[in-house]
Order: sequence, then C-alpha cells, then structure tokens
Amino acid sequence: MNVKEYISSGIIESYVMGMATDVERHEFEAVCAQYPEIAEARNAFELALEEQLLTSTSQPPVHLKQLIEGKVLSTAVDIDVANVEPDEIQVRRIGPWKWLAAASIILLAATAFWAITTNNKYIELQAAHNNLQNQLQQSTAQLDTLKQEASLLQKPGIMMATMKGTSDPGIYATIYWDTTSANKDVYLMVNNLPETTSDKQYQLWALLNGQPIDLGMIEARQQRLLLRMKNVQSAEAFAITLEPKGGSATPTSAPLVLGKL
Repeated sequence: MNVKEYISSGIIESYVMGMATDVERHEFEAVCAQYPEIAEARNAFELALEEQLLTSTSQPPVHLKQLIEGKVLSTAVDIDVANVEPDEIQVRRIGPWKWLAAASIILLAATAFWAITTNNKYIELQAAHNNLQNQLQQSTAQLDTLKQEASLLQKPGIMMATMKGTSDPGIYATIYWDTTSANKDVYLMVNNLPETTSDKQYQLWALLNGQPIDLGMIEARQQRLLLRMKNVQSAEAFAITLEPKGGSATPTSAPLVLGKL
C-alpha cells in the first residue's frame, strides 16, 4: 500500500467526520492497526479539530486562577499602627472623651479602608467572572459552528474532491460541493497548505472544459473547519494556485494542488 496516497485520499476526514460507510470504517480501522503512520495521521487530524475550537478563542490569563483564589482567601485587612514612645503622650492632660474620639477616628478609618478594599476585590472578581462567561459563550458558538459544518458534510448530494499536491504529495486540500443547493455551494477544507509570504495568497479555481473559473481567495488564518467559497454551477475539477495578494483574473502559476470530482 502507498501510505501517502492513502492518507491524502480523504478517507481520514470521512472517518473522523462520520461520513464513512460501515465497510469503509471497518477497513480504515484495520489499516490503522496495520500501519502506524495512518493511525498517527488520524490522531493528528482529530487533534487539529480540537485545537480549532480551543485556539480560536482567547486563552484565559495565566494568573486568573491565582487571582480568584487569592481574592477569596485574603479577606483580612492588616492595619499597621505606628509605635508611640511613652514620653510623647501626655496622659494626664487628655480627657477620657478625647481617647474615645481618637479610637472612633481609627475605627472609622479602618472601616473605610476595609470597605474600599472589599469593593475593589468584588470588582476584580466580577470582571474575572464576566471574562470567563464571555469565553464560554465564544466556545459554545464555535462548537455549534463545528456541529453545523459536520452536519453539512453528511448531506445527500455532497460531492467531494481531494486536491492532491502536484509536486508534493503531503500537500492537499478537500472540496465539498453541494450540488443539491440552488446556488451549488462550494466549501473548502484546508488540510495541509504551506504558509505563504506576505505578498502571496492562495486562490481556488474550478476547471470546466480546460478553462479556469475563479472561486475566490483563501485566507491564510481561518478559525473554521470549512471555508465558504464562490459558487459554481458546473465543474470537472478544482485547483489551487499561488497568486499575488488580492488574486488574479486567470492563474499566473501552475496548480499547487489539483483534483477531479
């Protein structure tokens, strides 16, 4: 078996996304047990899906847990009272009421300090709570998007084309073409494409009767499983070329990946 060709055939994506038939699934599991390279590729794809959800949202600050624990546990307020030498106090010249007044002022200052400190702690805790709530909402939205995209791949009438590298078999991408929709929607899964320079950008093409049809530019950093591209009514194959940033009317370079339906 040619392991590289088998990995780039699209069976890994179909298996992980639940699109493989029972026969394909049993066959794939048997191949994984026989070829460790294929099992590693499957594990890498599963981890990539998880990382898309985890890395698409901003990570919590490192000190967040310490901040919450510290603010909850450190509730005592220490008041540093300056030492007063005995010869500086004229006890006989100060009446009892003045001692009470001085004690009241100290108590009032301590109470005010405690109230301000407690309020600041509450504000910090509330901000930390809000931050966690926002991250949870973002993660939930990302998960819902992944579920919708996974459901889309299982629709009847979805046609798949694996675009393999023309010079490097390790480079490939996958097209999902919804031929049952009115607009013939096209979706792209970027499996493994090299990073581009700042002045270059990938462009997707449909090929019909030997003529290229522009299907749009591919963003280098997309936190999604599927990229929605331009629609096309008819196509025989799909290709990706490396173009000047912003795209070209017609391809200016040979296809980096190419695949027929």
